[in-house]
Amino acid sequence: MKTYIGLLVGLSLTACASRPVNETASEEWRLQPDCLYYSGYDKGTEIVSVQQATLRAVLSNFKTGEVDVLDLKRAGKMQRIQRFDLRLPAGEELTSVAFHPTLDVFAAVIDAGTRRGRLEMRSAGNGELLDHVEVGYGPDAVVFSEDGSALLVANEGEDFSFDRVKRAFFTAEGNISIVRLDGKGRIKANANIEMADVSHREGFIVAEKGHFLEREVDWDGDGKIGKQTDFDGNGNIDNKRVLLGTFEGVAVYGNEKKGEAGILIPVKADSKALLEPEYIALSPDAKRAYVTLQETNEVAEVDVENGKVLGYFNMGIAEHGADRKANGWIEFNQSVMALREPDGIALTPDGRYLVTADEGDTDTDAQDGEEPLQSGGRTMSVFDAKTGEFVADTGNQLDRVTFEHGVYPDRRSNKKGAEPEGIVAFEMDGEPWAVVGMERADALVLVALADPKRPKVVALGKIPGEETRAPEGLAHFERGGEHYLLSANEMNGTVACFKIVRGEFTLEH
Repeated sequence: MKTYIGLLVGLSLTACASRPVNETASEEWRLQPDCLYYSGYDKGTEIVSVQQATLRAVLSNFKTGEVDVLDLKRAGKMQRIQRFDLRLPAGEELTSVAFHPTLDVFAAVIDAGTRRGRLEMRSAGNGELLDHVEVGYGPDAVVFSEDGSALLVANEGEDFSFDRVKRAFFTAEGNISIVRLDGKGRIKANANIEMADVSHREGFIVAEKGHFLEREVDWDGDGKIGKQTDFDGNGNIDNKRVLLGTFEGVAVYGNEKKGEAGILIPVKADSKALLEPEYIALSPDAKRAYVTLQETNEVAEVDVENGKVLGYFNMGIAEHGADRKANGWIEFNQSVMALREPDGIALTPDGRYLVTADEGDTDTDAQDGEEPLQSGGRTMSVFDAKTGEFVADTGNQLDRVTFEHGVYPDRRSNKKGAEPEGIVAFEMDGEPWAVVGMERADALVLVALADPKRPKVVALGKIPGEETRAPEGLAHFERGGEHYLLSANEMNGTVACFKIVRGEFTLEH
């Protein structure tokens, strides 16, 4: 594993300030703010998807269960054309949307809690429900093939329940739905395919002190999630671990100060129930799909033609210099070793490489000292799509460039840093590129992939606003030969648009 210590990269406006005054820098890349759409809500704008042919986008709001259709045709302006209320029953949540490549149709997936979720095909013109089908538990992402003849849904199945009689925790298994469509965007066939056997897979890594999923579970059966819970019934809320039951034979603990909102489910090497499909990258020919399994630090390889999960690529460990202390003093000279645990995933346009945003999801519960193996690589990583072999990662470039722009979140230094979450890949000037959304830094980062063995951070764009923005869904589109990025910012109800700019500029004081 290559180690990056104190690597200073990320040629950005701020980074260039160390050059002599008035020195002209040519060929600089910038993410230039173009416009900002405000939904009218204080949060909830989560996933955005573009139809390149018509320069429209669909935007989901998980708080309201609404879908906005946006017009992207005019530079410097993004406006709403339509707003559709999906009228979801209580207990259901809109989790993702995708625009059909050519038809006036969009797909929406709905999480129905303890029941199977569903896929809805709707008109982008009037919101009419055209077709629907049941999928798996907890659908979390949907993606169309390039020709629009198929779509895939990642059914995460992450909700846990507790059987008070057996004192046991349980959860539905995640799976992947492959849906075939006719020429009008209606459903011809649907297959929910189960995950492959995990009992003999190689390379699975568990931290020495154990890794855990922090999950909300209605442990006492009152229909609510208590943020503090008297687990041992002694009348006090103490900062201590309490044995609550078991999950597949392994002890499950809770801390009374975190209550039902933070019950720790142990990550086991042989549990299919912990395979929680998250995001999907679909090959250009739609024959293969790659699905992140963030909680187990893997990517599932899917044979789409035959409807089968072939196996798993282990994402391995990222190792580089980092700021590990939330103490108000930022220096990237402490070593970090961390399970990558990617969230977002994309394929380079030629289908040769997978790129992942290595956010992290699990937690450690070491009681007798610091766990040496952390969660979340703080990196963007490149893998060979055919073999799953690691090619390279960005080391500490992502955290460094956020620091250079004054948006590095020091309060997260002892956790997962600036947290790369979403990612999109595209071709520009004949070369592959990626943009990564930094959830805790409220920014997007442009990464050059001309040499996949040396991914290079070249620019950062701050999302407008002073409050927490938390970029979630990303989308790329072209207009008039120029390249643009959209960022759906779930914590402030906006969508930001950036133009990718290359050209000379002069530094002035």
